[in-house]
Amino acid sequence: GGGRRGGRGKGRGGRGRGERTVVPDAEFTSYYGRPVLNTPAWKPLNIGGYFFLGGLAGAGSVLAAGADLTGRSATARALKVSSTVAVAGSAAALIHDLGRPARFVNMLRVLKPTSP
Repeated sequence: GGGRRGGRGKGRGGRGRGERTVVPDAEFTSYYGRPVLNTPAWKPLNIGGYFFLGGLAGAGSVLAAGADLTGRSATARALKVSSTVAVAGSAAALIHDLGRPARFVNMLRVLKPTSP
């Protein structure tokens, strides 16, 4: 009877040896010892903050429009203020990443409809 199997395993009464590796650990090398990916030229916090705050501002603006349509003026006002602050923070992060405010202004004055 019972569901007990024979043999010595890791269960009660048996000694477990742990896992043994069958294949040795691989050692990664790339072409001519160069890194596979180059280090990014941009600072992750600046660009990440730019995208996050820009998305937050866009979502807040849509919610503010919805609050305006449903007659929730206090909520709409708070969302408009928070969206404005988020847009300012997003622009500040982008300007900081670009290095000089003149680069930001140059970026705004150039319009390329075919550019992604």
